[in-house]
Amino acid sequence: MKRMAKLLAGLLLCGAMSAHAGLVTGTITGLPESSAPLAFGDGTNSVTFFWSINTIDRGFVYGSGFTGDSDVAVAIGAVDISDIVDASLLTYTSGFVGPLCDADCNAGGVGTFIVLNNFVTGHYGVVRIDDIIGGGLDATLNATWWFQDDGTGRFARTTSVPEPGTIALLGLGLLGMGAARRRRAA
Repeated sequence: MKRMAKLLAGLLLCGAMSAHAGLVTGTITGLPESSAPLAFGDGTNSVTFFWSINTIDRGFVYGSGFTGDSDVAVAIGAVDISDIVDASLLTYTSGFVGPLCDADCNAGGVGTFIVLNNFVTGHYGVVRIDDIIGGGLDATLNATWWFQDDGTGRFARTTSVPEPGTIALLGLGLLGMGAARRRRAA
Protein backbone atom coordinates (compact mmCIF):
# COMPACT_ATOMS: atom_id res chain seq x y z
CA MET A 1 0.00 0.00 0.00
CA LYS A 2 2.86 2.39 0.85
CA ARG A 3 4.38 1.69 -2.55
CA MET A 4 1.09 2.63 -4.30
CA ALA A 5 0.81 5.81 -2.24
CA LYS A 6 4.34 6.81 -3.31
CA LEU A 7 3.47 6.08 -6.96
CA LEU A 8 0.32 8.18 -6.76
CA ALA A 9 2.18 11.03 -5.05
CA GLY A 10 4.82 10.93 -7.81
CA LEU A 11 2.15 11.03 -10.49
CA LEU A 12 0.41 13.98 -8.86
CA LEU A 13 3.73 15.80 -8.58
CA CYS A 14 4.31 15.30 -12.33
CA GLY A 15 0.90 16.82 -12.98
CA ALA A 16 1.75 19.88 -10.87
CA MET A 17 4.95 20.45 -12.86
CA SER A 18 3.30 20.78 -16.29
CA ALA A 19 4.92 23.51 -18.37
CA HIS A 20 3.29 26.90 -18.77
CA ALA A 21 4.40 30.34 -19.90
CA GLY A 22 5.44 32.94 -17.36
CA LEU A 23 4.64 36.61 -17.60
CA VAL A 24 7.03 38.88 -15.71
CA THR A 25 5.78 42.40 -14.94
CA GLY A 26 7.05 45.59 -13.37
CA THR A 27 6.88 49.37 -13.42
CA ILE A 28 9.03 52.20 -14.70
CA THR A 29 8.91 55.33 -12.55
CA GLY A 30 10.42 58.69 -13.39
CA LEU A 31 12.49 57.58 -16.41
CA PRO A 32 14.08 60.77 -17.79
CA GLU A 33 13.54 61.70 -21.44
CA SER A 34 16.33 60.51 -23.76
CA SER A 35 18.19 58.82 -20.90
CA ALA A 36 20.12 55.62 -21.58
CA PRO A 37 18.06 52.75 -23.05
CA LEU A 38 16.37 50.65 -20.35
CA ALA A 39 16.49 46.83 -20.49
CA PHE A 40 13.82 44.77 -18.74
CA GLY A 41 13.04 41.06 -18.72
CA ASP A 42 13.36 37.90 -16.66
CA GLY A 43 16.96 38.27 -15.50
CA THR A 44 18.34 36.14 -18.35
CA ASN A 45 16.67 37.59 -21.44
CA SER A 46 15.41 41.10 -22.02
CA VAL A 47 14.10 43.73 -24.41
CA THR A 48 15.36 47.31 -24.56
CA PHE A 49 13.19 50.43 -24.27
CA PHE A 50 14.16 54.00 -25.28
CA TRP A 51 11.86 57.02 -25.44
CA SER A 52 11.78 60.77 -26.02
CA ILE A 53 9.11 63.43 -25.55
CA ASN A 54 7.05 64.97 -28.35
CA THR A 55 4.66 67.26 -26.45
CA ILE A 56 3.02 67.07 -23.03
CA ASP A 57 1.36 63.64 -22.71
CA ARG A 58 2.93 62.35 -25.95
CA GLY A 59 6.21 60.68 -26.79
CA PHE A 60 8.19 58.59 -29.27
CA VAL A 61 9.54 55.06 -28.68
CA TYR A 62 12.58 53.87 -30.61
CA GLY A 63 13.60 50.56 -32.16
CA SER A 64 16.91 48.77 -32.66
CA GLY A 65 18.45 51.65 -34.60
CA PHE A 66 18.65 53.33 -31.18
CA THR A 67 18.49 50.42 -28.70
CA GLY A 68 20.74 47.95 -30.52
CA ASP A 69 18.56 44.86 -30.10
CA SER A 70 14.81 45.56 -29.86
CA ASP A 71 12.48 46.57 -32.66
CA VAL A 72 9.23 48.36 -31.81
CA ALA A 73 5.54 48.18 -32.80
CA VAL A 74 2.28 49.72 -31.56
CA ALA A 75 -0.50 47.41 -30.35
CA ILE A 76 -3.28 49.47 -31.92
CA GLY A 77 -6.57 49.22 -30.03
CA ALA A 78 -5.11 47.41 -27.00
CA VAL A 79 -6.59 48.56 -23.68
CA ASP A 80 -5.36 45.60 -21.61
CA ILE A 81 -2.30 43.33 -21.84
CA SER A 82 -4.60 40.40 -22.66
CA ASP A 83 -5.55 42.17 -25.92
CA ILE A 84 -2.09 41.29 -27.27
CA VAL A 85 -2.83 37.72 -28.32
CA ASP A 86 0.20 37.13 -30.60
CA ALA A 87 2.82 39.88 -30.75
CA SER A 88 4.68 38.08 -33.54
CA LEU A 89 1.95 39.19 -35.95
CA LEU A 90 2.66 42.92 -35.47
CA THR A 91 4.76 44.99 -37.87
CA TYR A 92 8.01 46.12 -36.23
CA THR A 93 10.40 48.91 -37.09
CA SER A 94 14.02 49.59 -36.18
CA GLY A 95 13.22 53.32 -36.36
CA PHE A 96 10.59 54.89 -34.13
CA VAL A 97 6.85 54.95 -33.49
CA GLY A 98 4.80 57.91 -32.35
CA PRO A 99 3.77 60.34 -31.21
CA LEU A 100 2.12 58.06 -28.65
CA CYS A 101 -0.32 59.01 -25.89
CA ASP A 102 -0.21 58.44 -22.18
CA ALA A 103 -3.41 57.77 -20.22
CA ASP A 104 -4.26 61.51 -20.05
CA CYS A 105 -4.51 62.02 -23.83
CA ASN A 106 -6.09 58.69 -24.84
CA ALA A 107 -9.88 58.79 -25.01
CA GLY A 108 -10.25 55.56 -23.00
CA GLY A 109 -7.95 56.74 -20.20
CA VAL A 110 -5.40 53.98 -20.90
CA GLY A 111 -1.94 54.74 -22.28
CA THR A 112 -0.66 53.34 -25.57
CA PHE A 113 0.69 49.76 -25.56
CA ILE A 114 4.11 49.43 -27.21
CA VAL A 115 5.50 45.99 -28.11
CA LEU A 116 9.23 45.35 -28.24
CA ASN A 117 10.87 42.38 -29.97
CA ASN A 118 14.46 41.50 -29.19
CA PHE A 119 15.48 40.18 -32.61
CA VAL A 120 18.65 38.62 -31.14
CA THR A 121 16.85 36.30 -28.65
CA GLY A 122 13.32 36.40 -30.09
CA HIS A 123 11.77 37.54 -26.79
CA TYR A 124 8.88 40.00 -26.51
CA GLY A 125 8.06 42.73 -24.02
CA VAL A 126 5.25 45.26 -23.75
CA VAL A 127 5.26 48.77 -22.28
CA ARG A 128 2.09 50.71 -21.48
CA ILE A 129 2.74 54.46 -21.33
CA ASP A 130 0.94 55.46 -18.12
CA ASP A 131 2.09 59.07 -17.72
CA ILE A 132 4.47 61.52 -19.35
CA ILE A 133 5.23 64.26 -16.86
CA GLY A 134 6.57 67.70 -17.74
CA GLY A 135 8.15 68.77 -20.97
CA GLY A 136 11.49 69.37 -22.60
CA LEU A 137 14.62 68.15 -20.87
CA ASP A 138 12.75 67.72 -17.55
CA ALA A 139 10.20 65.21 -18.94
CA THR A 140 9.89 61.84 -17.22
CA LEU A 141 7.90 58.72 -18.02
CA ASN A 142 5.92 56.35 -15.80
CA ALA A 143 4.95 53.04 -17.38
CA THR A 144 4.00 49.44 -16.74
CA TRP A 145 5.91 46.64 -18.49
CA TRP A 146 5.37 42.95 -19.18
CA PHE A 147 7.89 40.38 -20.45
CA GLN A 148 7.03 36.94 -21.82
CA ASP A 149 9.76 34.65 -20.49
CA ASP A 150 8.95 31.69 -22.76
CA GLY A 151 9.99 33.61 -25.89
CA THR A 152 6.50 33.67 -27.41
CA GLY A 153 4.55 36.81 -28.17
CA ARG A 154 1.45 35.56 -26.36
CA PHE A 155 0.34 37.97 -23.65
CA ALA A 156 -3.34 36.98 -23.50
CA ARG A 157 -4.37 35.15 -20.35
CA THR A 158 -4.92 31.47 -21.01
CA THR A 159 -6.14 28.58 -18.94
CA SER A 160 -3.43 26.07 -18.12
CA VAL A 161 -4.21 22.71 -19.70
CA PRO A 162 -2.33 19.62 -18.53
CA GLU A 163 -0.06 17.98 -21.08
CA PRO A 164 -1.40 14.71 -22.56
CA GLY A 165 1.50 12.76 -21.02
CA THR A 166 0.57 14.00 -17.56
CA ILE A 167 -3.03 12.88 -17.99
CA ALA A 168 -1.85 9.46 -19.28
CA LEU A 169 0.43 8.99 -16.24
CA LEU A 170 -2.38 9.90 -13.88
CA GLY A 171 -4.70 7.42 -15.65
CA LEU A 172 -2.09 4.64 -15.40
CA GLY A 173 -1.64 5.34 -11.70
CA LEU A 174 -5.38 5.13 -11.08
CA LEU A 175 -5.60 1.85 -13.05
CA GLY A 176 -2.73 0.43 -11.01
CA MET A 177 -4.44 1.38 -7.76
CA GLY A 178 -7.65 -0.26 -8.93
CA ALA A 179 -5.82 -3.46 -9.90
CA ALA A 180 -4.05 -3.58 -6.52
CA ARG A 181 -7.33 -3.13 -4.69
CA ARG A 182 -8.93 -5.99 -6.67
CA ARG A 183 -6.03 -8.31 -5.89
CA ARG A 184 -6.41 -7.64 -2.19
CA ALA A 185 -10.16 -8.19 -2.29
CA ALA A 186 -9.75 -11.56 -4.06
